[in-house]
Order: sequence, then C-alpha cells, then structure tokens
Amino acid sequence: MMPLALDLAGRRVVAIGGGSVTARRVRDFVAAGAEVVVVAPELCTELAGLLGQISWLARRYVAGDLTGAWLVHVATGNEFTDARVAADCEDRRIWCVAAGRAGRGSARVPARTTLGLPDGSVTLAVTSGDPRRSVAIRDYLAALLPYAPLRARRRSLLLKESA
Repeated sequence: MMPLALDLAGRRVVAIGGGSVTARRVRDFVAAGAEVVVVAPELCTELAGLLGQISWLARRYVAGDLTGAWLVHVATGNEFTDARVAADCEDRRIWCVAAGRAGRGSARVPARTTLGLPDGSVTLAVTSGDPRRSVAIRDYLAALLPYAPLRARRRSLLLKESA
C-alpha cells in the first residue's frame, strides 16, 4: 500500500450501504467537498440528516451506480454485495474502500486526526494491516506530537543563530 491524499472536491463519490460505518465516511467525503451519492434501501439517522448535502438512491446496488465515480465506499454488511461492488470497481478501475474486509478493496482509509498546532493544523494519518492497531498508534502519536514541531522550530532557530 502507498499512503496518498485525495482531492475529492467536486468529484463523485459513491457510498454503498446506509449504516453507521457509511455515515462516518460520508461525513468525511462531504467535508472534502465531494459530490456524494449513497445507495441503500434505508438510511441510518445520521445519513438521513445529511440528505440536503448528499443524494440518495433508495434501493439496492446495481453496477450502473458506479458510473462517473472516482471513489467508492462499500459497507453493506452483506459479504456477497460487498464483494460484488469491489469486483465491479476493480473492473472499472475505480478506487474502492471495502469497510467490511479491507483487503478486498483497492484503497484504505487510515486512522487519522487533525492536530491544531501553533503554526497551523496538521493531519496525522496511520495505516497498518490492522485498523485497531492503526487507531492505537494514531492516538499514541497524537498525544506526543503537539510538542514535536515546537522542538523542531527551536532546533532550526538555534542552527540559524550559530551559523
């Protein structure tokens, strides 16, 4: 895997599934400015609350739902459907995050947080083979990192002064 940041602004992102896992990702996609389409027979309360910001196809997935997508997120809870979506994405060369089984998709969402530092905000992202381990490492590093930029700045100032 290669870590990569994506500019989703104005790009179509399709989310298959209407539950809480999909809701977490859809919030991120909307915040990134993506044009989000959710395909699911029903929506959880959180997704229903986003209906002014997302489009909803109130039905089960069909292959045509991927048309024009740059990125797909699938989390239906149904192994067969998730596998089918991932395979359809692979056939169409569309990046796919398969939440139920990460190895099935072609993309992963790292455990991440935004750190508000004195000189601006920084996003910390951690990815590993185990999402729980990634979250634990992210939390550990986030607790340490607010001090690192300050030390680095002092060190660079000291180097300039001694030159």
